[in-house]
Amino acid sequence: MAAQSTNPGPKTRSRCNLAFTLLELLVVMSIISLLISILLPNLSAAREQAKRMHCAANLKNLTYAWYMYGGDYDGRLCSADTQWNLPGNNWVADGPLMPGNDVGGTQDALEEGVLWPYVTTAAAYKCESDRGPMLRSYCISRTMNGKQCNCEHDNINPFKTLAGISRTAAKMVFVDADSQDRWIEGSFVPLTQIDADPLEWYCSPSRNITARHADGCNLSFADGHWEYWKYEDPRTVQLAKWQIDPAQASPDNPDLQRMAESLKGKEQ
Repeated sequence: MAAQSTNPGPKTRSRCNLAFTLLELLVVMSIISLLISILLPNLSAAREQAKRMHCAANLKNLTYAWYMYGGDYDGRLCSADTQWNLPGNNWVADGPLMPGNDVGGTQDALEEGVLWPYVTTAAAYKCESDRGPMLRSYCISRTMNGKQCNCEHDNINPFKTLAGISRTAAKMVFVDADSQDRWIEGSFVPLTQIDADPLEWYCSPSRNITARHADGCNLSFADGHWEYWKYEDPRTVQLAKWQIDPAQASPDNPDLQRMAESLKGKEQ
């Protein structure tokens, strides 16, 4: 009987042909790296857009709560200030930035605010793009019942009731804000005087504009809608990051003019 012969040679060569050479591996790795470099910015932008939309949802919920409070109290607006709540009607109750204040910046400050019964989730007060330690990322415009006097000499004449608000689609209620302190103090007014000519930005360590959303911010209006404002002037972004002072950021700044229009209160 003839012996069976084997010829492993072709099979061996076939197996070798299936392997990658070093050059081929380098080419594949280069292509993968190129694809990653193309896709990562798009993924980052998509993540930021998702966070921006989540922030907008927070603003809408808080604005609805602001409306419901007014409806429950004969049309009167809650206070845009952030002092301790009793006996006032401040929307949150952090109190003043002072030694010994262990309420400010805590969930107790949110729960003591008059809007908490309408929005009982602390996450609704925090923007996902805000990477800082604060529990709250938002302010109410001083125009919306933000003070009882002109102590700050900004000449804003605030609205006191829902019915009294003129041009509701143009008047800011809630807005993204920032602070270098433990919480954002007071109502939102990022300018020195509403009727000044020329206008000038104002910021402090406890309250400032923010550019956390791709060099812009979210805000809501008294008719219930929200908007994303992309800053036109790069100096506004620098101011939001405390990189330049207000005097440098103010001259001929279209963002400042736009902000001032949204903050104008009742006619004198």
